[in-house]
Amino acid sequence: MLDGFKKNPPRHIQDILKVSYDGLGKIEKEVFLDIACFFKGWNRNDVIQILEGCDRINPEHSIKVLKEKALIYVDVYGQICMHDLLEEMGKDKVLQESTEPGKRSRLWHHKDVQDVLTENTVRNK
Repeated sequence: MLDGFKKNPPRHIQDILKVSYDGLGKIEKEVFLDIACFFKGWNRNDVIQILEGCDRINPEHSIKVLKEKALIYVDVYGQICMHDLLEEMGKDKVLQESTEPGKRSRLWHHKDVQDVLTENTVRNK
């Protein structure tokens, strides 16, 4: 059903997706946003290793929780998959943190990264 709403999702669909996100614990929310912004399509084991290196607490458990809540799935090749609408919702959450890229918790657009590094506008995120 989500595939039919890719181009113009009704507001109630976004609200339903938000409820699933809001029901997550703090750590699972962080891992969800990491996957939505950076790791969609990456190998599960590589993502776990990277998140452990970033001091995420037990990312393997968080990935399990996200799978149980159907926010992600791992395909037969071990890649973490997420529906486009869920990815968009996660990125929107990060964009809502601030209008200034340097005040956001995550940057995925190369232009934002370049601007933040060039202008040195990082703010405690």
